[in-house]
Amino acid sequence: MAIRYDALVTRTLAAELNLLLGQRTVEELHFDPARRLVRLVCDGDDEFVWLLHPSAGHLLRSRSRLSIGRRRNRGRGLLPSAGRVTAVRAHPDERRLTFEMEPLSMVVELHTNQWNALLLEEGTIRAALWARHAGGRALFVNAPYVDPGGNRRWCAEPPSRAEWTDWWQQTPDVDRFTRLVRDVAWTSRLNAGFLFAGGPDPAVVHTRLVGIHPGAGEEPDGARPSAWLLRRGSELQPYPHSLGEPEARQLATLLEAMEESAADAGIAAPGAEDLDGPVTAGAFGDDRRGRARDDEIESLQSALRNRVARVRKRVAALERQLSDGRPSGELREAGQLLLAHKSAIARGARRVDLPGFDGAERSIELDPSLDVVANAERCFQQARRRERAEREVPGRLDRSRGRVQVLEEALRRLATEGPTEELWGLAGGREAAGLSANRAEDRAVSLPYRRLLSRGGHEIRVGRSARGNDDLTFRHSSPDDIWLHARQAPGAHVILRWGRKEQNPPEAELRDAALAAAEYSDARSSGMVPVDWTRRKYVRKPRKSPPGAVIPDRVQTIFVEPDPGRVREMKEAGPDAP
Repeated sequence: MAIRYDALVTRTLAAELNLLLGQRTVEELHFDPARRLVRLVCDGDDEFVWLLHPSAGHLLRSRSRLSIGRRRNRGRGLLPSAGRVTAVRAHPDERRLTFEMEPLSMVVELHTNQWNALLLEEGTIRAALWARHAGGRALFVNAPYVDPGGNRRWCAEPPSRAEWTDWWQQTPDVDRFTRLVRDVAWTSRLNAGFLFAGGPDPAVVHTRLVGIHPGAGEEPDGARPSAWLLRRGSELQPYPHSLGEPEARQLATLLEAMEESAADAGIAAPGAEDLDGPVTAGAFGDDRRGRARDDEIESLQSALRNRVARVRKRVAALERQLSDGRPSGELREAGQLLLAHKSAIARGARRVDLPGFDGAERSIELDPSLDVVANAERCFQQARRRERAEREVPGRLDRSRGRVQVLEEALRRLATEGPTEELWGLAGGREAAGLSANRAEDRAVSLPYRRLLSRGGHEIRVGRSARGNDDLTFRHSSPDDIWLHARQAPGAHVILRWGRKEQNPPEAELRDAALAAAEYSDARSSGMVPVDWTRRKYVRKPRKSPPGAVIPDRVQTIFVEPDPGRVREMKEAGPDAP
């Protein structure tokens, strides 16, 4: 499985490579476009292979030096002569490394899962691992190299407590997680969960942000940075911080962590004798897998763009609904004036001018097919609809605008992270693009639960039926997720996606999930609903019990007052919203 890069991983890797390669001679540099790998051979029989294929990403080190005489030399980008590495540096708050060599330099771009390497001479591209257009840049031989750049805040130093408090207060609760990754330097999807793990407390988040901030612009000082292996589902992710994870394992170097991650995933670099041979799945992913992933990226991108277009249309319709038409007060006054002067208005009139209650003249349009009383009632109905729109549309409009921001951020994340199940959920599911989550069966599978989104950005899953409750609890949740159910009332099982073994969710997150449990139960009309909650691992199903019947243990109870409006907001913010 592929590893993920962010600015901290890139910076730490650059520091390690600077210690290993500084002032050493590069005897051979080989680009293999078919496998998307870079092979760098140094003096002292030291060899580095960077697997820049979308299914890998690891940088592996070995001492099985290739014999140049055995090669057929089919690759691109070989150095014209041996070069000396003067420095390896990372650009501040970017996923980009530069190998300064004599006479050329090599840039490795890790901004997306479409990783690339380029050989440069005085700012001109002399060789490209993957010649392509990327974000308006032409990455082709003989084209000038244009760096992608970055402009996130607080790159040189972390924000002060006052600056952070201002940012926190100016950012809506539902946008903070997304805006953090988009706007704040040195943050990413890899570390944002850790930053927010202490709950919605700006002081705690600021302290953690300062703790991981490296101080951009500092040169590696010769000390080896720390390295850890984090468990991400079935993958091992190398990272320069433990991120507070109790199961994180410390290693000597990030390169060592990459080697263990690759071994755990069954990934290996092709050997010297296989350099020019056929691409096989036994190495680190064949070209068919790369094409399939590119197809998936294109399909997901199209589905997200279609979803953005639909939500924008909804925003435009709501804006028209809010701005078009007369104010409710004027409509209600028109109805009252018609009733007050009904004896003076002839049936069949299309328009009438009447003195208003303030003395000013009012011009009222009429339906000639209706009598005066019916026209007055028509005005009252329009006034009620207008009042309802004035009451409800602003909130719906804010939520729809927020939805557009979430989807646009999903498109940006697709470019940096590649396809994920979360992004597919935001796009409406794989079925929206004609793709199945299970390609072997190639069939659509409907989820047995609804998906809502809490204030803190955590997914809340709500069972759709008795059997759906069983599927949600025992097949679509993790042991340390939070399980909830309205006490002594038929209703849905609810899962708050959490997964943090040593920490309970903040009260605000728990309350949102409890509101969902109350709303999707027979107790929704009660004044106060007790909702039981526990870790999912403490919920068991007795043998031969009917669907949905479970026995929870270690239960705690939270009392909530049903709030259909809040549940509707969470539903509209969730990935199932259109």
